[in-house]
Amino acid sequence: MKDKQKRKKERTWAEAARMVLENFSDAPMTPKQILHVIQTKGLKEMSGTAPLACLVTMLHSQVRGDRVKNSIFFKLPGRMSLFTLKVPKLPVLE
Repeated sequence: MKDKQKRKKERTWAEAARMVLENFSDAPMTPKQILHVIQTKGLKEMSGTAPLACLVTMLHSQVRGDRVKNSIFFKLPGRMSLFTLKVPKLPVLE
């Protein structure tokens, strides 16, 4: 039992958000929606006073600047804070 609690506590915001977008959503989600699933499913231990701010900061830092190429997250252009997972590009078969 302690191992399960330890894994939950050690999970990062990025890992928890990835789990939500992979397993609990079939459409892009706002950070508030992602946080709601993280809290209701108990995917991450939260000790701070502003978990939404932490999640928003992580998501926005992943989709801007140098991290964009390696990020698993994608922000829908022209939309206010709607995030989804990047779909890997498939190799072209000739």
